[in-house]
Amino acid sequence: MTTKLSQIRTVLRSRVADMKAHTALPRERDLAEELGVSRTTLRQALRELTTDGLIYTIRGQGTFVSDTRIAKGTSLSGFTEDMRARGLTPSSKMLDADAVVARDALANELGLPEGSLLYRVERLRMADGAPMCLEEVHLPADLFPGLLVENLDGPLYETMRDRYNVQVVVAQQMIAAVVPTPRQCELLEIPPVAALLEVRRIGFDGRGRAVELAVSYYRGDRYHFALTARRGDDG
Repeated sequence: MTTKLSQIRTVLRSRVADMKAHTALPRERDLAEELGVSRTTLRQALRELTTDGLIYTIRGQGTFVSDTRIAKGTSLSGFTEDMRARGLTPSSKMLDADAVVARDALANELGLPEGSLLYRVERLRMADGAPMCLEEVHLPADLFPGLLVENLDGPLYETMRDRYNVQVVVAQQMIAAVVPTPRQCELLEIPPVAALLEVRRIGFDGRGRAVELAVSYYRGDRYHFALTARRGDDG
């Protein structure tokens, strides 16, 4: 049975979706009266929308519509899949692609001997034409011969799977908040005080081989990660 809270939540989600980013919502008292609900129910619905990144509150000023935020969960998917799943049109701008030699930490993370050849691909990832992410990927050259002559503006995971029969099935990811460099600010169209989410991912195929090392810098105002934690059996 649909509860009053779920009804109000649905109404608010629809309303917020039609509003421009950073537009103020009506005052809580006025909104509760307009929707015919108690302020307690309204506050709960607003808290849920805040948790989902759809709205934000500034103390003493009110509640506002967030800029579009893309939620990244724990499922293994590429940028293109994430954007399409949210009704956005993904695109990429190739910044650089070359061959490099694996040294030190890079070789160690990919489980390769030092001196192994890697392909490095750097791209700017966009959604509906807006810059979202700056991505640098290293791939073992022996697994992807001729990669640099492929069209790398499209989904890289699809190229890896369809052209080379290599598919990432599990990945280790580390997430950190970092301060952007001047170059990152320019490419991602963000101010120097903005925060970036650095996501470092090592992807493994079904044979347990490390087949990619990707470092991505996501705009903190447009992206968040949704993770689920469970308590272990030992309590």
